[in-house]
Amino acid sequence: MQLDIRKTGRNIQSLYFNFMKKIFIIFIALVFYSTSVVAVEKFKFKYNLHENLPKKWVAEFKNIMNIVQEVMPINENTNDWVKNHIKLMNMKQGYSMDIYAWKSTKNPFPEKRANMKGSTLENTNSPEPWMQLDIYPQDLSSSRNRIRTYSVIVHEYFHVYQRSLSKSTRALSDINPKWVFEGGAKVLEEIYARQYYKKDLLKIDIQERQRWSIKRVTKEPHLYEKHKTSPKKNGFDSMYTGSAFMLLALVNELKKNNISEEEAFELVFREYWIQRAKYTPSGTAWQVAFKDTFGMSHDEFYERLSKYKRKDLKKILPSKTLKIQDIFS
Repeated sequence: MQLDIRKTGRNIQSLYFNFMKKIFIIFIALVFYSTSVVAVEKFKFKYNLHENLPKKWVAEFKNIMNIVQEVMPINENTNDWVKNHIKLMNMKQGYSMDIYAWKSTKNPFPEKRANMKGSTLENTNSPEPWMQLDIYPQDLSSSRNRIRTYSVIVHEYFHVYQRSLSKSTRALSDINPKWVFEGGAKVLEEIYARQYYKKDLLKIDIQERQRWSIKRVTKEPHLYEKHKTSPKKNGFDSMYTGSAFMLLALVNELKKNNISEEEAFELVFREYWIQRAKYTPSGTAWQVAFKDTFGMSHDEFYERLSKYKRKDLKKILPSKTLKIQDIFS
């Protein structure tokens, strides 16, 4: 039997083109599917910066916001709160959250918000919270406190990040221990300050005895679970220094389990809040999330904490080479 070489060649060519066509269709489908899965809508901030702020501060504010949003991104796939927020806000005005910043003055934005005062995340129990940064003139003229006018931006942004991960529609301070919530933001902002401004303000704060009480921290740690039982005043938890010490002690205890420093901070800065999202906002939810995340109950940690002394400060401070990018990589 004779073979028709030309016919055989055409058949092979036809099979080849059909095969390549199928491969191309599969490739296009995979690209489309992949794109549709990873496509996200970024959480957008609108900057309301008062004209009385120095131009240098405004420039640094924008630089910090670019950095923290790159390292700790918030997007519409993060949780239902962010999705709902974008649905409520973006369709109307093209952004998700207002940030107001000003150099201390009376009612800087009367046409938008009344009687704003202090640096905080406000109206957190509503579908339209906002961030506000009240910058004191005397701090801008102080070499030490000027850095705090920058690091507070990191602090308040981190509260938005905590809330987004935890899927909370309530104020986080109502349903989480203050020392984890505020202590975490305090430590993170200080890591940032040391990384970008070469100032170890965390060490300075903890060394100042008038800011916090080692006895209360180690013997009555439950007091630091609520704002009302650990007031932000001298001798108790000024600038959340006692809360920061507790958080650093927790990181130190995690490191004893052969967990790296970066991984330990990732657990307290991110993983805890992810675990927190798995439970309803009941009175005991944070205790369950705490044990699931850290492998010990809060009572077990408090027992370990009771053995700490002020002299332990040196061994629990973050490493000088630690960067926020190492933690959130």
